[in-house]
Amino acid sequence: MRDVLDVQRDHVDLIQGALRRMSPGGILYFSTNLRSFKMESSGIKGAQIKDITRQTIPEDFRNQRIHHCFELIADHG
Repeated sequence: MRDVLDVQRDHVDLIQGALRRMSPGGILYFSTNLRSFKMESSGIKGAQIKDITRQTIPEDFRNQRIHHCFELIADHG
């Protein structure tokens, strides 16, 4: 990388690079603390994407917007 990582700008390339190296059925978990983050699902090919953010935050945690978390299952389709 020749620049500073910007998770919003760079997440599609990062995820696509990881998916290319995964076997079908492999699972990638992607998490970021950028509160304004928006997953660019349309730019990600070869995976089923599920937002699992709510499942990853403890019930008693006060700030429910602490992070975003996604499960991506490689399907290469």
